Amino acid sequence: MKRLFTAAAVRRRVLALALALILALTGCGAAAPKPEISYTPGTYDLVPFDEMEYRRPDLDGLEELFTATADYADAASRRDSRALSDLLERCWDAYDEFYTMETLAMLRSDIDQSDEDAAGEYEFCRESEVRVEEWLDRVLAACAASEAHVPSRLLAGYDQGEPAPYTDTMLSLMEQENSLLRDYWRAMMLDEIQLDGRTVSYSETISDPGISEADYRAANLAYYRACNASAAPIYIDLIRVRRAMAREWGYNSYEEMQYGYFARDYSPQQVRRYLDDVAEAVAGYYQDLMEQDPYGLISYDSLNPSSLLSLLQRSAASLGGTVGAAFDLMKTYRLYDVSSSLHKAPGAYTIYLDSYDAPFCFLGAYGDVEDFLDFSHEFGHFCDACVNDNATGSLDLAETYSQAMANLALLKSRDLLSADSYRNLLLLHLLANFSVYTEQASYADFESRAYQLPDEELTVENLNALALSCAHRFGAVTPGDEETCALYWAQVTHLFDSPFYVISYCVSADAAIQIAELERSDPGKGVACYQDMLDWKEDAFLSEVERVGLESPFAPGRAASNLALADELLSGSLAGLWNAA
Repeated sequence: MKRLFTAAAVRRRVLALALALILALTGCGAAAPKPEISYTPGTYDLVPFDEMEYRRPDLDGLEELFTATADYADAASRRDSRALSDLLERCWDAYDEFYTMETLAMLRSDIDQSDEDAAGEYEFCRESEVRVEEWLDRVLAACAASEAHVPSRLLAGYDQGEPAPYTDTMLSLMEQENSLLRDYWRAMMLDEIQLDGRTVSYSETISDPGISEADYRAANLAYYRACNASAAPIYIDLIRVRRAMAREWGYNSYEEMQYGYFARDYSPQQVRRYLDDVAEAVAGYYQDLMEQDPYGLISYDSLNPSSLLSLLQRSAASLGGTVGAAFDLMKTYRLYDVSSSLHKAPGAYTIYLDSYDAPFCFLGAYGDVEDFLDFSHEFGHFCDACVNDNATGSLDLAETYSQAMANLALLKSRDLLSADSYRNLLLLHLLANFSVYTEQASYADFESRAYQLPDEELTVENLNALALSCAHRFGAVTPGDEETCALYWAQVTHLFDSPFYVISYCVSADAAIQIAELERSDPGKGVACYQDMLDWKEDAFLSEVERVGLESPFAPGRAASNLALADELLSGSLAGLWNAA
């Protein structure tokens, strides 16, 4: 997921109350002359996605607006409070507009990677982000220090008299980080691989309908080698830049800094103990399971976009309430793309179009039944963004909504599919959940250890060896695939663009499993819990889990409990598959 969380919706929610308060204020002294500014953000009524127009952001106009507002804040007296708040509102609208245009460019580039114009516009916006953030930073700092009254809740965390957080050093580090991330995304677009001494196209090679399994595996390994060779040095530079960021802001580690950014109410120390429990409970069982080749039992039947949409629509309708309403919005305004194309970017994410106050689901679809699981996961994020105006402050809550939706949608699809098709999807989903407790846990362990390596030990060879070691620890290594496990981490985009994100998949999966178990044992109860949790009251993961009556993922024995449930499904609902094999 990219840029799923923004503060803009929160600011809009409180703006009306803030302006009402400002209107009640009186002051004395001469009013400062309000600046004449030519730049005005557009107005945006929700329209279908394909009717949303991209316009290249006017950086000169943005700079004029932000600079004039900051200057006005410096000169304003208390009687200028309403005028300053009007200007600050325009700044927030302009800020939303900038990121909306960036999102439109990104989506159109991801939907068709052969669209060079869209790719160029997205790169233009990405390169401009640091300047826009710097301008906004100056505005907020000036408003916080102004004699005019601007309520603190409109200032995105700025407090009266506090210095701006973006020092020249920090801005330089942010520019370096953005540049490295641009290099990484370019590296991920490579298509040329070395195969049998020849340079060939990876995408064309693996799309050949006559390719053998051995040649397919060889092409994938060649691709992993090429990606790792390009991306691993970038990761090393990112670690160094980010550790410098943490020092600049006074944190003991970058890991600690990111936990604060994600508003987590648990610590890295708790996570280390949790990962120890997961490794002990799951690794051996998962290795034994993989030796039985469960993926060999799965049929990847085709599923076209229309059938995919229909299946999720019927599942969402059976959930009802805000979930059904969210699906209707998504379908009505075509706020999704689930097409399958060689020109489409891989992966899946949900992103928010700030100016339109609407989320969008992107799915790099395979064109088979696995797409249902990925689409329902992203639809959970879509529901969250609709219900909460994209204002959910906890990453772990957001991931609970997506993983629980995938669980519930699958349960509700049981009567919509044949018995064999349902068992097939259930096994596929169960294996995907296992991957959370093996692969994602190993990535969480890997990045925590990688960021602790001394500078002299930050080498490509050491990182690849560390990735393989962590994969072994969680049982995520298939015999014969050791080199793949050592290399593949470089393609896990969250390690690069959202560091210390992946642990949220693990802890939120636990809460999502508990919701599914409620629904399985007492139909309607899990759905009610999901709807209750979706309308969150506690803006922190563990507090909200406790409020709705679920158990903390960090409680002793939780990993073993989830493993027991998986074993029950394998020996019960899925037993027929094993017997047939």
